Amino acid sequence: MKTWITYLVATFMGLATTLLLGQFDTYITFIQSFSSLVIQFGGFILFPIVLITFTSGIASLRKDKMGGRLVGATFVWTVLSSLILSLIGVALFAIMPISFPASSSAGAATSAVIEYIETSISLVRDTFSPVNPFYSMASTQNFLAPIVFIAFLFGYFLKPSSDVLRPAYVTINSFSEVMYKMSRAFTIYGFALVYIVSASFFAVLQDEATVFVAPRFVFSLVLLALVTIFAILPLIFAITTSFKENPYKILYRSLGAATAGLFSGNIFFATPISFSLSRMNLGVQKRVSSTSISLTTIFARGGSVMVSSFTIASLIYATTGTLPSFSLSIFIALCSTFVSFFSSLFLGFEVFFITYFTLKLLSIDLHTAEMSLVGILPLLCGIGTMIDVLIGMFTSATANIWILHKEKGLTQLVLVPYKNML
Repeated sequence: MKTWITYLVATFMGLATTLLLGQFDTYITFIQSFSSLVIQFGGFILFPIVLITFTSGIASLRKDKMGGRLVGATFVWTVLSSLILSLIGVALFAIMPISFPASSSAGAATSAVIEYIETSISLVRDTFSPVNPFYSMASTQNFLAPIVFIAFLFGYFLKPSSDVLRPAYVTINSFSEVMYKMSRAFTIYGFALVYIVSASFFAVLQDEATVFVAPRFVFSLVLLALVTIFAILPLIFAITTSFKENPYKILYRSLGAATAGLFSGNIFFATPISFSLSRMNLGVQKRVSSTSISLTTIFARGGSVMVSSFTIASLIYATTGTLPSFSLSIFIALCSTFVSFFSSLFLGFEVFFITYFTLKLLSIDLHTAEMSLVGILPLLCGIGTMIDVLIGMFTSATANIWILHKEKGLTQLVLVPYKNML
């Protein structure tokens, strides 16, 4: 059965379970704790997958001198999607202005936030200290960049340029296949995990209740997401691939990973699924999936920055009672885009920290009004992560088309999925 069907069924089961048991505090505590454990398991699976497959992918790209095209596609999608979507966020707010709702976290102190920021930055600094690569791999928890950097070094010097290196290249390529089998198993049986995270997602929203008293704000967010998914991302893909591939096939075949991103709000949980679907459903080369998805998992946060720019404008409107000026809206979009490139430091909290740091960069004091985000953060981060996951899938498809065109001079449809799609 297709993953999008099983994941959709799991989602409805999660909703039904929460509607049935959501009034019990014990259930809410249990499902949230279990969901956190499940999401952490996604990162547990992701790290070895990235370490092995990224190493193999870099070596293969160097062998055929295709690295430039992959980097180009990744750069274009990372920067272009982030900038365009941040502008879309403030533009939709200008068309449909809505005040940010006051959640249960409104007016909370920011001391815990500052402490979390300092701790996260300290941990990242330690993992990048050039002391011991194995220490860096062992100590990193919520940041993929050290793993990617170490894998890049291994892969760069693994290029099979001599007979003595070829056995090592073949071996790491075989291990890469093992990692893809692991990601495929994670994808096939991921419906059980999606059931848990979706139940937790609905339980948090039901317990918070903000979404029920502010339907216009939720409607605006959903509309923003739909416009992005069905219009903006397909248009960017069509332009960057010269209209050689149907973008809506990419969307359809990526629904499983997008669903996992929506309900978990954590891109690490969804990325192992992205690896498998990119190769099996989109027909992307293994070396392209291995490298492009890893890189976009770190840097591409177009969905998160779109939600953040919309949220910032909404917070300013709610706090001051006036709409942000045109120039301020542009600065919000530009600053939030810049901050988004570093937001993976705060895994699972990207929307909050893009919002927080953008306000600080622009010297906008909202008197802790930004703390209102915390109450409905699962919804905000879920929508942002869903779009971030789709950006990664579009990036891998674009890079694959660019590379295949150079290799074979293809001018027709080039994305050929496996017969047994997931």
